[in-house]
Amino acid sequence: MGKQLREIFIVALTILIIMGLYLTFTNINQNGFSTEIFNDKIFLLTMGSIIVLIILLLIKNIVFGKQTTKELRYRDKLFNSLVLNSDTVYAMFNYDVREYIYITKNIENVLGVKLPDNDKMGSTILDEIFENPVLRNELEDWNKKDDFVSQMISYHNPNYQHTRWIKIKIYPFKDKKKNYHVIIISDVTKEHDQQHLLVMQASDIKTREKQLNQITSISYDLEIDINIDTKEFSLKNLKPDVAFLGKNTSGNYVLDFESIVTDYINDEDEKFFKDVFSIENLASKAEAKNYEPISSRYRLKNSDEIIWLESTAFFTTNQGETHVTILTKNVTENAEYMRNQNILLQNALDESKNANKAKDEFLAIMSHEIRTPMNTIIGLSSSILNEKLPISIKEDVENINEASTNLLEIIDGILDISKIEAGSQKLDEKEYNSAKLFKNIEKYAIQNLKDNKTKIILNVDKTLPTKLFGDSGKLRQILCNIIDNAIKFTNKGKIEINVNSEKKGGFVNLDISIADSGIGIPEEKLSMLLDDSKKTTKDSKKYIEGMGLTIAKHLIDLLNGGISITSEKGKGTTVSITVTQKIIDNKVIGNIDEYISVKKKVNNFDASGKKILVVDDNKLNIKVAEKLLAPYKVSITSLYSGYEAIDLINNNEKFDLIFLDQMMPGLDGVTTLHELKKIDGFNTPCIVLTADAIIGKREEYLGEGFDDYLSKPINNDELYEILKKYLKK
Repeated sequence: MGKQLREIFIVALTILIIMGLYLTFTNINQNGFSTEIFNDKIFLLTMGSIIVLIILLLIKNIVFGKQTTKELRYRDKLFNSLVLNSDTVYAMFNYDVREYIYITKNIENVLGVKLPDNDKMGSTILDEIFENPVLRNELEDWNKKDDFVSQMISYHNPNYQHTRWIKIKIYPFKDKKKNYHVIIISDVTKEHDQQHLLVMQASDIKTREKQLNQITSISYDLEIDINIDTKEFSLKNLKPDVAFLGKNTSGNYVLDFESIVTDYINDEDEKFFKDVFSIENLASKAEAKNYEPISSRYRLKNSDEIIWLESTAFFTTNQGETHVTILTKNVTENAEYMRNQNILLQNALDESKNANKAKDEFLAIMSHEIRTPMNTIIGLSSSILNEKLPISIKEDVENINEASTNLLEIIDGILDISKIEAGSQKLDEKEYNSAKLFKNIEKYAIQNLKDNKTKIILNVDKTLPTKLFGDSGKLRQILCNIIDNAIKFTNKGKIEINVNSEKKGGFVNLDISIADSGIGIPEEKLSMLLDDSKKTTKDSKKYIEGMGLTIAKHLIDLLNGGISITSEKGKGTTVSITVTQKIIDNKVIGNIDEYISVKKKVNNFDASGKKILVVDDNKLNIKVAEKLLAPYKVSITSLYSGYEAIDLINNNEKFDLIFLDQMMPGLDGVTTLHELKKIDGFNTPCIVLTADAIIGKREEYLGEGFDDYLSKPINNDELYEILKKYLKK
């Protein structure tokens, strides 16, 4: 607006100057202006042009002013949309009047706060941050010469359960004698935690190195360090007056090794010592990256009494070079004892390996024995659901199918012990129907009630998106675990499952609470339920059912969510969890009570003319496979043993795809495959069809030569992908 006034002032001043000059050179009568002035065409033309110019200036300023305002609003909206999912807040502060001019709208996401109703911009939150003593001191000490002030501080908001680390940069500048600050606030929690971990690890490494040096100097008598790449070595005696292999020395290991053996090693042990500690043997192990320590016991030469030494070689890499450290100690006094101990240790090691092998075999057998009948139940019920059935019967079959699938999840959790032992739980994220998930959880709760004195109430936000993306299996496990606990301690009354949702861009924050009217938990016991570090007493255990709320806490941490418990003794307990899921379909579910489960249509395609061989010793499994393959209109041949399959292929019978069961009497699937591959011209893709679904088995079967892997119970989607891969061309 100031620019517009300046332009109009200049034009008006120009008019006054022109009029003054014109009047000076124009006749003026004694009564005032000459009337001829207003009849002068030149004067009128000039004045008209100036007036038109003023009008054009006004129009230009109005039009361009609106365009500028519109463009500024558009740029502001675009900027806010760009930083919406960013971890950085941008703000501008008028330093002269101590007032925020602008703050990006992602402040809630970055700082994990809820802005108060009276401050939608977020200035009160920033004022709170700038009250931090560390940041305030940094600003006070600023020398006003550097381009910016930077500081990293911790930030904790009462509404957020974790502390965040934020990095603040302030860029001061002047504009038309006014002082401004551009403020950039970034969430650097992950970077801070990683740096903290590295510092802790470095400190731990130094401590361990010091301890190792102390142990080495006490436990061992000498040390030989060898650079495998350069062949340089050094021998260092670690104890005074003890030099079993000569004085301290250094040089070339290839040249000096022979003299050490000849001068100090007993003749009977020379060959064995050379085989273990020669540069050739050490280099070959290093080249094969076989870095397991190797040890040898041997006797010294020409001593008055027998002296036994034990040397152990340790492999390390440093800056691309491989080093070997050979530590040696006198084991004369306990040589026989140590030999016996090593024998016992080796036996224990063998027993442990045998036990692990037995455990793996047991799990494989149990997986096969349990999953095989489950394959029949799930496969046949899925197939029946594709047929026209009365509603009542279809509901029963759906319940059978759903219960079988739930049971399969439990079986997988029990059998998959290796996942628990390795601590390798991972997210299994995929698309899922949110309404179906919560209706199934409601059904689970109703089915697990001890009696009808307790009522299950499900309340789900009507605006919850229909399809989400995430690990619905672990979310279901968390909620079912909490519900189990609620059911145990609620003899009558109600258990209320409340699901609220809040959309944030392409994601939705789920706030789920399970409130019961049970016995409640004393306040002093609450903190123990979610904290592994606190000792669980016999008294506090009675408030935990099944896997316990601690397991739910581990799972919710895996989902990057939060969990909290509130309770009042005698009145009930509320367990709340929060988790963020990606939105796949923004269509809302509406009234959850009106939700009707629609069975997903099975994918298939016309593969007429294709021939498939199914080999399985179980007739029910053959029946399931035939029913699941029928929609593809393929020609199916079914056999009950590997021998039959080999005979058929030997008779020049050709197939486009073969499904081989693994556990069959006589010839198992792997042996059958190896025999098939010996037949000239055999190149048919073979899929292992197995109930052996323990972690690592897929890779094992592929390593045996199978083209693909399909576990039982057969999943329709997985079957479709395999058939599409090998038949749809």
